[in-house]
Amino acid sequence: MAPQEYEAIPSRRIVVERFGGVEELREVETTVAAPPPGHTRVKVLAAGVGFTDLMARAGEYLLQRKVPFSPGYELVGEVVDTHGEGLAPGTLVAAALPRMGAYTEYAVLPDWLLVPLPDGLDPHLAAAVPLDYLTALSVLETHARVARGGTVLIQGAGGGVGQALSQLGRRSGLRMYGTASAPGSAERLARYGVEHIDYRRQDFETVIRERESHGIQAVFDHIGGANLAKSHRILAPGGVLVSYAFVGRPGHMIGDTIRGAARVKLMNMRPGRRTALCMLPKELNANRDWYRTGLARLLALAHTGGIEPTIAAHHPLAKAADVHAALERREITGKIVLTAS
Repeated sequence: MAPQEYEAIPSRRIVVERFGGVEELREVETTVAAPPPGHTRVKVLAAGVGFTDLMARAGEYLLQRKVPFSPGYELVGEVVDTHGEGLAPGTLVAAALPRMGAYTEYAVLPDWLLVPLPDGLDPHLAAAVPLDYLTALSVLETHARVARGGTVLIQGAGGGVGQALSQLGRRSGLRMYGTASAPGSAERLARYGVEHIDYRRQDFETVIRERESHGIQAVFDHIGGANLAKSHRILAPGGVLVSYAFVGRPGHMIGDTIRGAARVKLMNMRPGRRTALCMLPKELNANRDWYRTGLARLLALAHTGGIEPTIAAHHPLAKAADVHAALERREITGKIVLTAS
């Protein structure tokens, strides 16, 4: 490879230098050095925004406890150059990151993280796939393993992971209930064969007991707290409760997450039913083959319409603070993608 291809590249990135409000998201000028062996330099075209980014910025996310850092767990980019037998320059790739760092113009990433996009797949649409859909895939196939025809409850079915679970659950032949309260939830969930439970007006435990007298095979939970015991009670013998997040109290989210995870593990000691914890960032590095195969499957499904990731809005990378503020005020619902321009 020609020496000039290894020159440092000027780059902008969004950095959190200390935990706090949206004002702590700062754009800085930096350079991205040549990729070391086994790595590739990528020009980032789009980065997905998740609520974990907001929690991390505020210092309330268990997996991001040090500053400085750039938020973001997922990106789509174009290969600039590589050191070794990596992908050809110009190849479009997607990646879910074991550590945050997607809010940037250029990144150097391990070759194994990069999964090529199918020809013709919109890079911005692809950026909505890695985090939510890989989490859903892990919940369904790694942790729950519910047979076709089994019945499940999806807590927060209107959220990003909830929608991914609904779409993948339909493809797996599951019977699904889903809790949601936003206007139009019943119609949206019905599209994927999910029976809507309005959690503001209905108690999900009562609904499930009335309609599924023998219990259900799985509950997928991102809330924790009192929901855990209720979800465990509606499981059929041999059923599973899978937790993939915990809603904590402001200022106590890390402690509440730790307590929630400990509670899930303790519940797993009870006979007859089981519990599981899904923590995608930690799972990526532990099973690289699953990650690469799974993300390739999901990107192919997005290309053919087998899954339907949706984007609420696109915003330039420089507007990351405005996006965080709008999400905190609940002015935007749905997936947000930051773009390089």
